Amino acid sequence: MIKNILKTAFAACVAISCQAIQKDVVLNETVDDSLNMPEDFWLSGQATMRLDSLFNLVDQAHHQLNNGDTLGAELTYEYAFETLARFNLQEQSTLLRWSEYDSVLQQMNNDYEQIYENQQEITEAEEIREDITNFEEELFPDSILFGDETVVDTSSGFPITLNQKVRAAIKYFQTKGRPVFSIWLERSGKYENIVKEIFKKHDLPEELIYLAMIESGFNPSARSYARAVGMWQFISATGQHYGLRHNWWFDERRDYIKATEAAASHLKDLYEHFDEEWYLALAGYNCNPKRVKNNMRRYNTNDFWQLRRLPRQTRNYVPTFLAATIIAKNPKKFGFYVDKQPAIEVDTVQISESIDLNVIAKSVDTSYAFIKEINPAILKWVTPPGVDNFTIYLPKNTKEKFKKAYANIPDSEKRSWVRHHIKSGESLSAIAQKYHTSIAVLKSTNNLKSNFIRAGQNLLIPVPQNAAQAYASNVSDRPVSRKNYSKPVKAKENPVEYKSTDYIVKKGDTLGGIAELFNTRASKIRSWNGLRYGQHIYPNQKLIIFVPKEKSVVSSNPSKQSIVKADVSSGEYYTVRPGDTLWDISLKFGLSIADIKRINNKNSSTIRPGEQLKVSSN
Repeated sequence: MIKNILKTAFAACVAISCQAIQKDVVLNETVDDSLNMPEDFWLSGQATMRLDSLFNLVDQAHHQLNNGDTLGAELTYEYAFETLARFNLQEQSTLLRWSEYDSVLQQMNNDYEQIYENQQEITEAEEIREDITNFEEELFPDSILFGDETVVDTSSGFPITLNQKVRAAIKYFQTKGRPVFSIWLERSGKYENIVKEIFKKHDLPEELIYLAMIESGFNPSARSYARAVGMWQFISATGQHYGLRHNWWFDERRDYIKATEAAASHLKDLYEHFDEEWYLALAGYNCNPKRVKNNMRRYNTNDFWQLRRLPRQTRNYVPTFLAATIIAKNPKKFGFYVDKQPAIEVDTVQISESIDLNVIAKSVDTSYAFIKEINPAILKWVTPPGVDNFTIYLPKNTKEKFKKAYANIPDSEKRSWVRHHIKSGESLSAIAQKYHTSIAVLKSTNNLKSNFIRAGQNLLIPVPQNAAQAYASNVSDRPVSRKNYSKPVKAKENPVEYKSTDYIVKKGDTLGGIAELFNTRASKIRSWNGLRYGQHIYPNQKLIIFVPKEKSVVSSNPSKQSIVKADVSSGEYYTVRPGDTLWDISLKFGLSIADIKRINNKNSSTIRPGEQLKVSSN
């Protein structure tokens, strides 16, 4: 399902499905030869620079993802999607004729699918909304609740409609969606008092708190495929409009208090925009308000239920919200017997300097983990530097204790630093990766005007006092320009365990095939050799490959490899052991990976312990 959603997102970005592709688009200037585009392609200089930036962003994001930096990859892809959206219709039409550009779009699709398949809890609300859209089940009219008629209750001031679509959503939550909805009910206990208080202050109906339930499952750290973040799922532009800032250090869309204030303002604006019709306002919250307005004009109505050309998920968004509200207001009536989590109660303080969260935790006699939990907006181990009056949350009734302790903390203990002596060949990028920080942080901390550094200099680098805890979440900074990626990057692996070998590219070789031959990733080969997405390899080109020292080195001609065979079980079949890879087995039996896959009719390189593989071509 995620794959289908992503395809839809890409279709929206390119926005050319309803218009014919123009075959010969000629703009002002030719493209840069370094992009290796077809000779008959013509793009403006600005479009060429944008394309170059897109390739760099995707390359950086893919590298972050391969190194486990999921948050960093997501943030980088946010910039990539924004860059993609700036291509006009003619430019998109031209670029889609180029297979390498199509490959980049596919790479973005694959990476995003990987990000969100690994974050099931984070995307649970989004998955449930999509699942309800596809949910069909016969409903038996055995009571008013499951009858056919439409009932509208306005006694609370907010219209609660009960019709067939709402009943279907209730039925879904009672059956297939019961486990997830139970979790949402439990989690709601942590935040509902905070949300109710803020909504009451803004004179909003209390029922609207359950919008956070179907948006994120009351999860402040939730992220969606559309790059929306937080309990209220703000995209970057909307969040900034309502004062929610975010960068490498923090993201106020994850702040359950500030984001709720922003959501209250946003909902009030939508309510006024749609002439005080709540269902239309909610539809506008889910999709572009302009699209809702267009549908209203098309059908000449302000009745949400008559807008039949809205996106399918938006048409189901209001019924899903109403179903969640009806159940959440009286869960036992619908068979939900859950104990809600204790309400979060916090004190608020303002800090204008960078301080390690471990120091904050010690000053109020709590744990680093709890400080992180009640401050989800802080992405790193430390409060953001250079931000005046940054809000942090403390356990209830510890504010005065913290102020007293904070006044006695020497500046030298508020955060930790290391002094790094720059060695020959080191770059800011490599140093930033080593210390789990960003180039921007290194430049800011050391007053560097450019990325140029000299061997022999010293850099002052901020590090957490408890590295094991702090490095659990790592977000990378905005990628730098291509010139910083033009040189080959040394392998990240421990040089004691890995050594380099040269591989000479043959006609017909691809990076994917070479990567499989050496049991590595194409992205790593690009990194080692300074290659970018869209850059071709060519026959007789020499590539640097890093391989484990204990394994035999593959020669540039696989058919003439020198293989050191290991002692293996006799016979034509081999039983896969834990930790085995096709690379290991190919070395043991003197076969290529391709041969093993061919004689075993395998389409992938995945093997499992206990699997029997044929290792004789006879």
